[in-house]
Amino acid sequence: MQIEAKFYDGVTSKEHNVILEFTEDKRLIVQNYDINLPISEVTIKNRLGNTPRIIELPNGARCKVEDNDKLDFILKKLNIKQSSIYKLERSWKLALGSIVFISIFIVFMLTAGASYSASIIANLMPKGTLDSVSKTTLAQLDEKYLHKSNLTSDKKEKVRELFEKLTNGEKRYKLHFRSSPLMGANAFALPSGDVVVLDELVMLDKDKNLYGVLGVLAHEKGHVVYRHALKGAIKTTVATVVIGYFTGDATFIASTLPTLLVTTKYTREFEHEADVYAKNELKRLNISSKPLGELFKRLEHNPFNKKDKNSTANKLEISLDKLPEWASTHPATEDRIEFFMKD
Repeated sequence: MQIEAKFYDGVTSKEHNVILEFTEDKRLIVQNYDINLPISEVTIKNRLGNTPRIIELPNGARCKVEDNDKLDFILKKLNIKQSSIYKLERSWKLALGSIVFISIFIVFMLTAGASYSASIIANLMPKGTLDSVSKTTLAQLDEKYLHKSNLTSDKKEKVRELFEKLTNGEKRYKLHFRSSPLMGANAFALPSGDVVVLDELVMLDKDKNLYGVLGVLAHEKGHVVYRHALKGAIKTTVATVVIGYFTGDATFIASTLPTLLVTTKYTREFEHEADVYAKNELKRLNISSKPLGELFKRLEHNPFNKKDKNSTANKLEISLDKLPEWASTHPATEDRIEFFMKD
């Protein structure tokens, strides 16, 4: 069985018209060039559409075949197996199935897959990394949103005592006092265990024991225990990498984890999980969760939460919408208030 081809000797770039002969005993003969060798010693490149097929010979020589269909016929007659990849390319059913599979895979990785991956990665991340990321994140927040605390020493000491009681003196947890007219009555936690409480939150709690503040700190501790901020940031990273890989645009993957920690919002699932943890912690300390419910009521009616087009925040062209949900005033919905008002 013969087929026309172009021959390159591997020494010069000159092209020669030749006839290739495939024998029944599976040998390849290049006529007029004294080449006769077993087909097992040559490499027949996989077919890619209708582009010319390359047959590589020993010593750098090669042949280029234009008639792919005839070459396929010859190889089939000689029972020489072709690449399974080409067979997949030739099947429209398999091609369609591949498209469906890839689509499902992308959706999965952007949803449940990203969440599952984030959970595994977050739980495996070493303490040193958490400390480094959290330090950078707090520095970013200090630069953009936070100011030095103006609480009295007595107030700070009282909150510290509550925090020590809540954390049992565990060294991983550190309490930081700040103020922020922009963020208002609020507290938030970083993956390392650093918890920031703002003056505005402490001043808003009218409970004489500041048990409302304690409840918020317990809620933030729950975010640390379950690594919510880290999981959210990693999930965003996973989704970004998947999109970048399949679109071929990876330029936006350069966002750092600290930046994602500042911009990633908690999900409702994370917030509820932290609420349940806070309530259980308060029970462990034999403290009612009602002061936390009352504090949330006050947050609901806090003047800071009311939008004012003439507010300082708007004058500075900075809005709460630009803050991550975990670093903005906690949403005091009726369901959450009701949850905490029931012991």
